[in-house]
Amino acid sequence: MHFTVYWKKTGDLDAGWMLFTHVTTDNVKEPKGNLDCVGPIRQEKAQNCTAQMFGPSDWEKGKVIKDSFDFTVPNDVQWTTYRFLFGVWKGDARLHVKNADLNDGDNRANFIALPTGVKPPEPAPPPKTEVPKLIAPKLGKAEVKIDGKLDEPFWQTAGQTGPFVAPVDGKTPPDHPVNAAAKAAWDDKNLYVAFVVEDKAPTSPFKKDDKDPHIWEKSSAVELMIQPGNNADNKQYFELQVDINGAVFDTRWDDYNQPIGGGPEEATKTFGHMDYVAGLERGVSIEKDKSYTIEIAIPWKAFDKVREGAVALPPKPGDVWKLNLYSFKDGQRAALGWSPILGQGNFHKSSRFGEVTFAGVGGALPAASASASASASGSASAPPVNSMNLPTVVPKLPTPVQIVAPPKPVNKEGGGGARG
Repeated sequence: MHFTVYWKKTGDLDAGWMLFTHVTTDNVKEPKGNLDCVGPIRQEKAQNCTAQMFGPSDWEKGKVIKDSFDFTVPNDVQWTTYRFLFGVWKGDARLHVKNADLNDGDNRANFIALPTGVKPPEPAPPPKTEVPKLIAPKLGKAEVKIDGKLDEPFWQTAGQTGPFVAPVDGKTPPDHPVNAAAKAAWDDKNLYVAFVVEDKAPTSPFKKDDKDPHIWEKSSAVELMIQPGNNADNKQYFELQVDINGAVFDTRWDDYNQPIGGGPEEATKTFGHMDYVAGLERGVSIEKDKSYTIEIAIPWKAFDKVREGAVALPPKPGDVWKLNLYSFKDGQRAALGWSPILGQGNFHKSSRFGEVTFAGVGGALPAASASASASASGSASAPPVNSMNLPTVVPKLPTPVQIVAPPKPVNKEGGGGARG
């Protein structure tokens, strides 16, 4: 890009005043370059641009000065706008920019904006703080093959969670290493849950048949927290983890994080009733450098020791269970969930689990569940928008920009490096 700026000196200046031009982004405090000594009249008269070839101190009062320079936008630019901020400096002082709407606060005139063609980033969606709801349809006579491929037609109509969120605050991170979503359905034999996790480099040291390995410490994996019924009191709930090699950790808990036994070291502890075996079936498929899918079938008999028969197994259409779903890696330092915990405990807090309403074939619900159906269908998250084509706003310029000498230095802060 070729720019020409026109200057006119209207007052007197002592020796040593020079032009500066700082290159920034839409955030004018983010430096991206310095053009103080670029262009014919700005060329270095002294080393390190301590004097310019034809600076403002040398101009004839009342004469228009033509100041031209070139700028090349890098091919890998990632922001939407370059801004060019102009002014006059000497030592620790800058001439005052009188136009308040163009003064960036540091006596730099902000009046050239160059759109780069890069699309602006998507605005972050608002945090999700509500307990989400999902309707899981019954499959009828659909055939299910647990292979991690989700190519059976019923998965297209299964209940969907929408994007997982940060457990701590409910925000949806755009480039998280374990962005994920899940689907759910059921029949008279099993509860079916499938996860798609956008983990580009998943890892696991475990084998499929390892007995209750500490998946949460070392694997790229998914987790289900299930409390049959809708009591949200943390009584009699289940924890199931499956990693990308098909390894399984499954346990049953009596109460919130209870019981925990064994030795003081993590490796020797027992978590819940680890003699419990869910008997789940799982299938995993990995799309290299992109994502992995884990498909899980959990038999209803896995929940037969619940509230002494107070919960129907299999559930009846209209029944509601508490469920939370997670994706994680790197010892759970990277983790997302369906329902955020919001600082009210850890992943085990059943009052923050989402709600799954079991529907009949085709998603039909009993009349008594009609309001729950409307609520649940309205709570599923929409897929994230991948791009927004917003126009770049270029300010309308008042004329002229007036720069006047201050009675004393007004700025102790340099601009591009030690200059300007």
